Amino acid sequence: AQTANDLMGINVEDGEVVWTYNLIQHHTGRMGKGANTNTPLCYNDEIFITSGYDHPGLMLSLAADGRSVSLKWSNSDFDTHIGGVVKVGDYVYGTTWINNGNGNWICADWNTGKTMYETPWLNKGSIISADGHLYCYEEKTGNLALVKPNPEKFEIVSSFKIEKGTGPHWAHPAIFDGKLFVRHGEYLAVYNLKN
Repeated sequence: AQTANDLMGINVEDGEVVWTYNLIQHHTGRMGKGANTNTPLCYNDEIFITSGYDHPGLMLSLAADGRSVSLKWSNSDFDTHIGGVVKVGDYVYGTTWINNGNGNWICADWNTGKTMYETPWLNKGSIISADGHLYCYEEKTGNLALVKPNPEKFEIVSSFKIEKGTGPHWAHPAIFDGKLFVRHGEYLAVYNLKN
């Protein structure tokens, strides 16, 4: 679970807070302190968390007994504001925060934290993955791209623009049963991902 200041491990059987890790200690910016808007990404005994606003991406290692965590690495480039992150293979993909209205797309090595690329594409946004593909939905103008997971470059296969709906494109896409759901304001589009 996550609060404004801490990430914590909770025993689901009795509610005991098993461990806490202070996230604010790594914050270097003036804005967004405690604005932890992304769900932590867990794989095996590791937890990746990123919060935007110049807050570095953090990889935490869970102790063998599950009673504590320790910092494995941090990456000051990987500061996803909103929109989540995904792990494909040995790499984690997301966006960066330049300011509230701008950001780039980023890939880092899951094991070392090394930034593989940081590149502009219209603006920051949401990311989701399925069946070996990334779906990147930029938040300002509503462009949606099918992207090949490639740690060497942001490789767009195809893209189009969500034309209907109003407001910023902040709703996170969802994938279920071979369908991609994209909401923009009160408009919901469903795309068939299977031929």
